[in-house]
Amino acid sequence: MVIRRARGTGTIFQDQNGRWTVAFPLPAKDGKRQRRVKRFGDRGTALAYLRNYERSRSGTDLPRAGEYPSGIGVTTVGEWFEYWLAECVYPQLRPRTADGYRSAVITHIVPALGARTPLASVRAADIRRMQHAVREGRSPTTVRNVHTIAARAFDVAVREEEITRNPVRLVEQPRPARPDLDVPTIAEVRHLLTALGTRPDGLKWMTYILTGARRGEVVGLEVDRVGDYIDISWQLQTLRRGETGRPIAPPDFDYRHLYGGFFLTRPKSKAGWRTVPLISPLREMMEHHLATMEPNPWDLVFTRKGRPIDPNMETRLWPAVQRELLGEDRHVRLHDLRHAAVDLLYAADVPEELIVELVGHSTRSMTRSYKSPAHRDRLSRAMAGVEDLLS
Repeated sequence: MVIRRARGTGTIFQDQNGRWTVAFPLPAKDGKRQRRVKRFGDRGTALAYLRNYERSRSGTDLPRAGEYPSGIGVTTVGEWFEYWLAECVYPQLRPRTADGYRSAVITHIVPALGARTPLASVRAADIRRMQHAVREGRSPTTVRNVHTIAARAFDVAVREEEITRNPVRLVEQPRPARPDLDVPTIAEVRHLLTALGTRPDGLKWMTYILTGARRGEVVGLEVDRVGDYIDISWQLQTLRRGETGRPIAPPDFDYRHLYGGFFLTRPKSKAGWRTVPLISPLREMMEHHLATMEPNPWDLVFTRKGRPIDPNMETRLWPAVQRELLGEDRHVRLHDLRHAAVDLLYAADVPEELIVELVGHSTRSMTRSYKSPAHRDRLSRAMAGVEDLLS
């Protein structure tokens, strides 16, 4: 839908993702026409913004190229980050990554710097205050991530001539956090596998341990991708959707819609596309499960009350399981099982090149476009070593 207006007064329309978009002209720069675009979640806010533009334009010259028509005639922190998310982040990054950026902006960056603060007035001291504010109750990893996201947003502001230099680059980046892992030993893994074999939900948790798969990869497994090998080429994610029902994502984003906000998406890189041989006791339990499971519309191996499982729910459910099986004094995160899988492979003397491939680590950037039968035999022999270790 496009609301037609007089020439030179701006345009308002609804884009393919259902967002209301305001576009207004700016003075020509180097002989080229310029315009500014902003997007909003509802029509009323978009119209109010356009009316504000008209008021700022009345009796004065048009705003300079690189400025928003705000009440004070300059781009504010809130305006810039809203524009950056809509124009630079969501059209280019994977949805979950973009949502992480949006969360950092809304929760930390804009509140710390001030939504109405002129973007050009932000100084290095303001960035340090932002870091101190984020440190209150947050991990060093969060502080570092917020710093990185802010730096990228200000880099774009410099490139688009909103500001002359990036204040975030003047402040030292916070140090990375030391990993706080509680990885089960091989003896504890044996105990876990024995105990999980008697639980109704044991197969799912066992899959984490004996494949090294991530949350979305496990709960996104489909029946036709499980045989002698598990084909990990899709993962389940919950994504925000526009009014059209399509996830807010780049045009080339590869996905399959399941139900509501549940989607199957491709791993981040081709290194994440892999096949993992099934070994005992996982193989026998998986065969029994596939033969007796209740069917579901999506042919998912694992469901919860007949519906897809939110990967975040896995994170919430696991602590009770690990306390029951390993004790109250342990704090084994679900992701720590992935580390345990790597430890098992090393202990079984599996060559490192195969460990990288089996768990789909991003530390190897080489793309694997297919797996040959001969290569699968090597993978099978590698996983057989783990089976011998556990027997």
